Amino acid sequence: MKAELDALLCERYPAIFSERRNSMKQTAMCWGFECGDGWFALIEALCAKLQALSEQKDSVQVVASQVKEKFGGLRFYVRCATDAQYEEIDLAEQVSMRICEECGQPGQRVVNGGWLMVRCQMHTPAKAITEAEYLARLEARKPKA
Repeated sequence: MKAELDALLCERYPAIFSERRNSMKQTAMCWGFECGDGWFALIEALCAKLQALSEQKDSVQVVASQVKEKFGGLRFYVRCATDAQYEEIDLAEQVSMRICEECGQPGQRVVNGGWLMVRCQMHTPAKAITEAEYLARLEARKPKA
């Protein structure tokens, strides 16, 4: 994610990203947001919900320990959270599977060189195939019994 967007999230949600400048011995947030700019709005909306929930009575302050892309989807790891907060995180991670990581437009999971990613039509690499095509090719390679 661009440095400007990283800084904006940290400025808007200082409690959630309180570990952003800590060392790698303390947190994986030291590497920043390890995903594309297209998920900025999704992460920002998630943080707004998480912070609102954190401020409710009998809640905990969510502190992000890592935010990244993995297997084509958003992963938002936290130190601790309530069930309601974890539900919001799970929802955002599921929604990320339909949002282009590059631009934020609707997208689909594709495979390019063995790597899963979510891309819109414009940002899909030329040699990428759909996840369904990839799985069908894997199935076809299995030895027949």
